[in-house]
Amino acid sequence: MRKKHIEATVYQYTLIIIILIALAYRGGRDFLFQKNEAEITVELKDIQEIYPRAKNYELNRHGAYDVYGKKNQKIGAALLSSNYTKQFGYGGRVPLLIGIDDNLTITEVLLLPNNETSDYIQAIYGDEFIGKWEGVNLEDATQFQVDIISGATHTSKAVIAGVKHTASSVMKSDASVINETSLWATIKDMLFLSLLLLSLVMVFKKGTAKYRTIYMFLVLVIMGLILNNALSAQLLHSWLKDGFAWRANWQTAVVFLLALTVSFIGKRKFYCNYLCPMGALQELTNRFTPFKKRKLLTTYKGLSVREVYLVLIAGALLLGFSPELSYTEPFMFFSFRVVGIGLIIFGLIVILSSLFFTKPWCAVCPTGCFLDTVSYQKAKKV
Repeated sequence: MRKKHIEATVYQYTLIIIILIALAYRGGRDFLFQKNEAEITVELKDIQEIYPRAKNYELNRHGAYDVYGKKNQKIGAALLSSNYTKQFGYGGRVPLLIGIDDNLTITEVLLLPNNETSDYIQAIYGDEFIGKWEGVNLEDATQFQVDIISGATHTSKAVIAGVKHTASSVMKSDASVINETSLWATIKDMLFLSLLLLSLVMVFKKGTAKYRTIYMFLVLVIMGLILNNALSAQLLHSWLKDGFAWRANWQTAVVFLLALTVSFIGKRKFYCNYLCPMGALQELTNRFTPFKKRKLLTTYKGLSVREVYLVLIAGALLLGFSPELSYTEPFMFFSFRVVGIGLIIFGLIVILSSLFFTKPWCAVCPTGCFLDTVSYQKAKKV
């Protein structure tokens, strides 16, 4: 029996090391926890997104790109936000290319290649968000107020801060980057911290099981509908690639560290059972379904579906494929205001399956497999 425990533990930790190496490798790291940050560069095709008639460009002594058309006639200029500030969205850095005319008026704002989910990017383009800066002078842009996009909070905050800090640096002024009321931001922070404290009470204090339905409802509302906060393969990949973006994503980072800590002291599946909004949604559906629930058959000869799924994702990254990791899990369902119909259908399938099966997504979740693999409760048996 001892030999089997040793073999199982070696397998689990080998799996997690492979996953980390795969994600780090795909993210461009030379070593697992060390990376020389890639420089953001501008190409002619990027300039032509703002100035279709552009033939060439050059960096001037003020740090802006002068853009020229036919006969070397200047037709405008562009600012690269990463030369002035670093802003992070949900998936990592969000660099901007900001077109300006001779009067220092913004002509267009373009997002350069980034790791944000394509649905979030599509949501912020248009006259209701990014288009509002067109025609705004750089001096006015430092104080210009644009509402964040509900459901794409991190991405839209990064864009707002990127434009304002760039304008502020160029105009040598102070930018105001407040883009949601301080009262609502404070309320969300208090709800989040209160839920974390409550989760620890539910885990460690006996006699709290009778309140679990109410608690799961709070997790669904706060973590899912209000904060859109869930650990995912995409998030872990972005952290390995660009590091923890504490200012932009501090709540999720705290959840991740707390999940690891509680797991190591013996409470396995803490995040999955107490803080995951998709887990809460499935459990609530399970509780109120009129149908008899069954467990999905997801294990064959000791190998689970979620382990296979996780290894397939790692294998794709190792082989150089670039899957949209946010589409491999249904967590973006809670950003239903901005995501495409495909992700909404994904989430609805999970809910429908929960009517007949006990937590069907948890049985195949790669992120849950990752977190469960590092559990000390498994390893301490050796």
